[in-house]
Amino acid sequence: MKINNIGLSSIIFFITETMFLHAGLTEILNSAETGSIYSIIIGGLLSIIIFFLIIRIINYEKDLNIFLKIEKVYGKKVSIIINFIITLLFTLYFIYMLWSINTYVQNKYLDSTPSFIIIFMFLVPVIMSQKNGIKTISKVSLFLFFITLFIILFSIFNLYSSIEFENFKPLFNTPIMIIIKNSFIFSSYFVTPVFMLLITPKNLTNTPKKINKHYFFFFILSLVNMLLLFSFIIGIFGIDLAKILSYPEYSLMKKINYFDFIQHIENISTLEWLFSIFISSIISLNFIKEYINYLNINKVVFYIIIIICFF
Repeated sequence: MKINNIGLSSIIFFITETMFLHAGLTEILNSAETGSIYSIIIGGLLSIIIFFLIIRIINYEKDLNIFLKIEKVYGKKVSIIINFIITLLFTLYFIYMLWSINTYVQNKYLDSTPSFIIIFMFLVPVIMSQKNGIKTISKVSLFLFFITLFIILFSIFNLYSSIEFENFKPLFNTPIMIIIKNSFIFSSYFVTPVFMLLITPKNLTNTPKKINKHYFFFFILSLVNMLLLFSFIIGIFGIDLAKILSYPEYSLMKKINYFDFIQHIENISTLEWLFSIFISSIISLNFIKEYINYLNINKVVFYIIIIICFF
């Protein structure tokens, strides 16, 4: 059976956000300050351009995954090097996801729990998901997306009144070169993970003619979500406080006080980030798995790579 293209497209919403959990947010806020908003807008436009280049790759040889496309264009010998480098990149990305979940959970939930246990418990469902393939993964992603959408709308409705527009001033105090630099940083963090979806041939979806539109829809939705996130962090905390918060997105959700009696729901509101790390880990591991299949080598190698990444 074919893969549901809406479910597959919803993966974009999660994987484009994960590089901003703590590290990406803090880096851009510290560098561009109030000019972060301009960096997001410029970086978003740059990301859209790169996204359409990815679409061109998706439309090329619709029955082939990215490894076979590269082999067809560059030949057997050169493709070995290119495919290895790409897989190494997303292996490092997978390791970063493990580091992110460990750091996040230890800092906010289980500060006394050893890293070994946290990562192991996280890895179990990630590894088990590989048995069911991208079709099941896309269904899980779509389900989590609807939960996330509710969380986002709930947060916006509750937080918008806390924004102080004075916190966005001065509007043009950041040098243009710093804004441009951070726009490239934002774009690289935001759009690079989308390349992982090239592992799924376009013709495997149930409606190939509509998949590009659905990809673009979730891409723009994620871009808008990131712009809102930066705007709310600066608008509510002010740039000076925002720069020193270790997890500004978590602190933002602590501001929610619904009807003055529902409080301290930040652990629920920040599930969006945990969902993003979870889906990103699954997709990056799936990318590694497909590379092993492409090489047609023993599957034991796949589990050896997981163990290496674990340590």
